[in-house]
Amino acid sequence: MKFLFTLLISFNVEAGLFDFLSIYQANSAYENQQFKLAGEKFNNIDNDAARLNQANSLYKQGLYKQSLKKYQSVKRNDLSFDRLYNSGNAYAKSGKINEAIDSYKAALKLKSDKDATFNLELLKKQKRKKSNNKENKKAKNKKKKNPNNKNSKKKTKNKQQQRNKLNTIKQQRWEKSLNKKLRTLMIPLNNQQDNNEQNPW
Repeated sequence: MKFLFTLLISFNVEAGLFDFLSIYQANSAYENQQFKLAGEKFNNIDNDAARLNQANSLYKQGLYKQSLKKYQSVKRNDLSFDRLYNSGNAYAKSGKINEAIDSYKAALKLKSDKDATFNLELLKKQKRKKSNNKENKKAKNKKKKNPNNKNSKKKTKNKQQQRNKLNTIKQQRWEKSLNKKLRTLMIPLNNQQDNNEQNPW
């Protein structure tokens, strides 16, 4: 019986050391902007704080859909604001403005934050601007329609292709400007250890 007890203690100590090592390696990789490595190391740690930081690592790599899935797996209440805020950023950068707005609103219900408020207002403004542009285009298109002959159909098709290209360019510019303006909140990694243990390194 003593042997089994000793074996369990040594196994737990060894597991704890591996967690320390993984946390240290993950934090170091993240701080050195090696986000792929950081994500892999955080994946080896089984707690919500590590999942949140793994999601942050995916976000930093531009893997917004994957980061959103990982953010959604975080269940701890004390991490809810950070999860919702960063989900808002990931939604915004994925082009899902309504979901981003909802995430920022939910985050702001948990606590007041100037960056979340800034991002929310920025996206609301962008959404209104986009909506106004669409309405103006529809009004212009109604005036220009005259599909009576074959030439006008070809012209309409060419114009539609040009519009699609222009819309793609505008979308890319909008996303680029959003990336410059959007304020990103990242979690201080040293506060994310569930056991509040000191870093032995």
